[in-house]
Amino acid sequence: MTDVAILHDRFPGIGGGEEFAIEAARVLDAPIYTTYVAGGTDIPADVDVIPFQQSKYTSLPWRPLLEWKNEGMNPLETLNVALDITDAHPDLALYDVILESAPLSKYYVPQVGQRVVHYPHSPPRWLYDLYRDRLSSFKKPFVEAGVKAYAKGWRALDKEANDYVDQFVANSELVRDRIRRFYGRDATVVYPPVTGNWRNDGDDGYFVTWSRLAPEKRIDLVAKAFAGLDERLVIAGDGKQREQLEEFAAAYDNIEVRGYVDDIESLVARATAVVYAPKQEDFGLVGAETMMAGKPLLGVDEGFTRYQVEGGRTGLLFEPTVASIRETVRRFDPADFDPVEIRQAARCYEYDCFEENLKAVVAETAAADVGQQPLEPDRPGVDHPPGTSLQRNRRPQSTDEQIRNVDETVENGLEEVTDQ
Repeated sequence: MTDVAILHDRFPGIGGGEEFAIEAARVLDAPIYTTYVAGGTDIPADVDVIPFQQSKYTSLPWRPLLEWKNEGMNPLETLNVALDITDAHPDLALYDVILESAPLSKYYVPQVGQRVVHYPHSPPRWLYDLYRDRLSSFKKPFVEAGVKAYAKGWRALDKEANDYVDQFVANSELVRDRIRRFYGRDATVVYPPVTGNWRNDGDDGYFVTWSRLAPEKRIDLVAKAFAGLDERLVIAGDGKQREQLEEFAAAYDNIEVRGYVDDIESLVARATAVVYAPKQEDFGLVGAETMMAGKPLLGVDEGFTRYQVEGGRTGLLFEPTVASIRETVRRFDPADFDPVEIRQAARCYEYDCFEENLKAVVAETAAADVGQQPLEPDRPGVDHPPGTSLQRNRRPQSTDEQIRNVDETVENGLEEVTDQ
């Protein structure tokens, strides 16, 4: 039996990455090793989480310098987590397979006989696909130059750590394509599971949007669009834009900001539809949960959200503009969508699919001789469906094996030489 441990970089709270690590621990019956668990983070009782640098990050004198800040963009905290991950906990050396969750977990240096499965959720977006977007927020030339040098250093370290990974796993086809583009490696797709009591209890005549209230989720764009409509909009979630959104909504009778909603399933169950406009979403748990509830998804034509919306079947797409959202809401007719058909399209997000696919990846990686060869283009006529099989690379031959092969070749050649 393969012994598996999960290595997650840190628990600053319970977000999508932490939920994945918890569910993976349940599926694989594995402990979770992490650098620290922030105060107030609610860890389920049935999951064993082992923080191996807890006091360093949560106690004086280092706590003020190493706190989670600005959505994880505290350079000192990030650097220290990456360094602490390299050797992590001594007990990790006892496991056959390490399942790494989140980008910084990739810095773990494995034992020679260990296999590493890496589930990054995405290559660090501030280093790659959102690099220019983040860089544009720094206006002063000397600051911009410093940020460029900082990012270049991290990009080199990030790619160096790929050498430790035997198998990449992506949470969507979009992230798989990023791994191929930026790392030159292939990845198996395993969708994260959708948990909760998602259902359709009817239609109370309101649209809903929810997520972390951060700029990249573009909740403010949705609110501005509904400011010019008669339809009701309910906004759920918390974050740094909450106060700004509450001030905006106060001027409109049809927009309501409820903040964090514990029973989000019940709120969605009575909604007309869900509106979701994130910027280049990696996976889009909100979209998957919407479909599991059998509700139409009005989603932005970007990122993985565009994969989730099948026009005329699961929802409608719009461009990330106020005018496009308004036009889409106006032409939307709930009668055009069948909740049963939407729920059927969401079967790939069910828990049993996640369990089966994750176990298969771990088992195949443990059994395979996985090399570190770069991604090779698919041959014409060879089908490699996402999420179903691993790319197996041939193990390099040892010196003794090469010598034996040479000897066999010489003997075979001599057999063909006549006595004459």
